[in-house]
Amino acid sequence: MTRTEFEHQVERAIASIPEEFLARAENLSFQVHDWADADTLFGVGLEDPRDLLGYYSGWPLTERSIDFVSTPPDLIIIYQKAVENFIAETGIPLQRVLRETVMHELAHYFGFTEDEMDLIEQLWEEANSEDSAP
Repeated sequence: MTRTEFEHQVERAIASIPEEFLARAENLSFQVHDWADADTLFGVGLEDPRDLLGYYSGWPLTERSIDFVSTPPDLIIIYQKAVENFIAETGIPLQRVLRETVMHELAHYFGFTEDEMDLIEQLWEEANSEDSAP
């Protein structure tokens, strides 16, 4: 898939997020990169770039004071090659992977920790399993 096509799919995933969440996101930029760099991988404790689908960089809302002044925008990066690799390995549809990745990184923007996101994603998975049960 070309970068342009992939970016369009990321835009679709962002547009699918409920407006009440997106309306609270200020000075936030989304980018697409091929893979996470070595510094980012080290920072999150990973070695294999295939293991990182997205990354949030910035100051979460829960850590900001009333005087907080942001100069560069907070950033959410979606890693195209990692997402494509994940889809090839799992068979999960692209839009689902992108939406869940965008939601995960947006949750970090709102102040959720990785442990909290693990629990939320476990609950999502259980809810999806129940929805597809006969």
